Amino acid sequence: MSNFINADVKIDKFNEIIDTAKRTASDLKPAMAAIGNLVTKSVKQNFREGGRPVRWPSSKKPKGKTLVGTGALMKGIHYELDSDGNAVTVMTGPQKYAHIHQFGGSIPAHDIVAKNRRALRFTVGGTVFYRKSAHHPGANIPARPYMLLQEEDETKIKDILANRIVDEMKKKGGLK
Repeated sequence: MSNFINADVKIDKFNEIIDTAKRTASDLKPAMAAIGNLVTKSVKQNFREGGRPVRWPSSKKPKGKTLVGTGALMKGIHYELDSDGNAVTVMTGPQKYAHIHQFGGSIPAHDIVAKNRRALRFTVGGTVFYRKSAHHPGANIPARPYMLLQEEDETKIKDILANRIVDEMKKKGGLK
């Protein structure tokens, strides 16, 4: 299984307008790039607000925002256009934990061994510990769906595509 989580913007509710745009516009890349930017910003806003439209279950960690410990998951959100520029995919970076935070699930008990340092450093009850290895008892992680489009995003996506169609028709002399 890939570590990437994709949010393919070309979903059913946009297929009709995307098909119209493909038939009308000679180049959809600017519109698709605008959609990619819009969705990327919206997903990052989901992190900043701790879940939208519904707040995520809080983390058990004592400080910091849920899902924003180092910020790597949020910073990894990006978009890619397909080779002909007719579709855009918004995805996470390659973090192994991206999937479990999006969908929830269980982490089995396992041992953690220091690989890149001489020891692991962790805090329990305010006390700092250093160990060459530690046993993780496992955990149940609730779903915290961050790869979500908001209603206002859907309206903006439709507007971007409609504007692209109108601009192309103006160029071809069909509209003034």
